[in-house]
Amino acid sequence: MKALGVSGLLAITAVLTFVPADAKKPTENPAAPPKLLLQDKRNSPTDLKLSGDLSGAAVYAGRYLAYSELMKLPQVTFTVTDDANFPGKVEISGVYLDELMHALNIPGKNTLVAAICNDEYEAHYSDEYREAHHPILVLAINGKQPALANRTGDAGSYGPYLISHASFTPLYRTLAHTEEAQIPNGVLELRFSPEDQVFHAIQPRGDFAAGSPQMQGYQIARENCFRCHNAGPYGGHKAVVTWSSLARTAGTKPGYFTAYIKDPQSENAYAQMPGFPEYDDATLAALTAYFQVAPRDQGSK
Repeated sequence: MKALGVSGLLAITAVLTFVPADAKKPTENPAAPPKLLLQDKRNSPTDLKLSGDLSGAAVYAGRYLAYSELMKLPQVTFTVTDDANFPGKVEISGVYLDELMHALNIPGKNTLVAAICNDEYEAHYSDEYREAHHPILVLAINGKQPALANRTGDAGSYGPYLISHASFTPLYRTLAHTEEAQIPNGVLELRFSPEDQVFHAIQPRGDFAAGSPQMQGYQIARENCFRCHNAGPYGGHKAVVTWSSLARTAGTKPGYFTAYIKDPQSENAYAQMPGFPEYDDATLAALTAYFQVAPRDQGSK
């Protein structure tokens, strides 16, 4: 799991997402999208790879978009103050993910967009997430390409791409977990997959009520754990531990499983996963309950 930073009913608090008055929603412009030139190989470190297993995806899957092609798309610019990638206020410019999908003729309904990073971390953008938060593929930070904009505190850059928002307001809170902004940097690739097919790979085995610990844990794991732990071909590959391995550990060593989530370094001094000290007993119990009924037959990394 990676953060940028049991009982009871499923606690989901729906709120309206703030969008500045001058913000244009994706595909609001009725003009036909520009025709984008796709490349068969990466010719530059800033070429964005496209992949996916949607029906009819052969036109873009396994191909690349140059930065200059992305700049042909309708751009939006915002002053951002709540993105944890940045130490303070910053101006970002870029293209809405939905606008890019429109230009590529990728259907918006039932499409999960995965942003795959240079460390094999993934961020995931469901229909619901894109509709609520309008994620932006960032093409400039204070006027500079992300690949040329240095991150504060280290020698790295934000590039080749990152994803941000004009602003972010969580849609829900489940137990001690609040929905987090999906704001990866170092994005190399966008993968487009059928949303129902991807989430089916990690759905609980069995029939559980919406407010059950298993379903509460599933909602948290789907957003959080899925970014680093893979279930077969889906999910992040940053962690060496697969979804199946998590399920086995939750089933055979539940005490170790919950202790590791709360404070990984207390269980393994070399652990790279961030801890979640804010997760209370009910939240940890829900995650354990979910992984005890999670699929265990997925392929490994």
